[in-house]
Amino acid sequence: MFHFKLLELESELMARELAEKQVDMSADCQSLLVYVEALIGIKLADPVPKKWRGWLSYRRNKSSLVVSRGRAFKEDSIFGKTIAGLDIVNGLDQANDYRRHFDVSPPPELDHLLLNFADTSPFRLQVWYGENFAPYQLYFQTEADLSYEKILNDAVAEGCVWILTKPKGQVLKDFLANSSRATT
Repeated sequence: MFHFKLLELESELMARELAEKQVDMSADCQSLLVYVEALIGIKLADPVPKKWRGWLSYRRNKSSLVVSRGRAFKEDSIFGKTIAGLDIVNGLDQANDYRRHFDVSPPPELDHLLLNFADTSPFRLQVWYGENFAPYQLYFQTEADLSYEKILNDAVAEGCVWILTKPKGQVLKDFLANSSRATT
């Protein structure tokens, strides 16, 4: 049990360090983040329809991307303009902070995916699952190359499915082992 907890703590620290670290990314790295942003479609603080609920993405620093659930927030009471905010009580505040170029950390009460890169040669794309106050769990890792877009698409989709259908008593590794393919 102690060894397991130690591994979880190490992965949490590594994910946070990579998210905070400014990495000079290759063009492929940048293209992969743009690909996932386009795949999700809506970014934090984008204009959305009044009753919109769905997935959104936003950048942290230049080298990491967060994918989480979002919903529409009424920004202006006079004109009824709505924007995409995080699916939490203060989601509008988070969207406004993001517009002001503040670093918006994923809130602990919202499950999310964190995509970043390991500073190795060649760069490695990593997809982490963040939940509550638990340490990040690395569940997908591959070389940062555009030829892996389809595999990345599947990994992000599996993470989103996990967030929506998370069964009680099952951990992410068991879910991935029982799904069509394990990504680690």
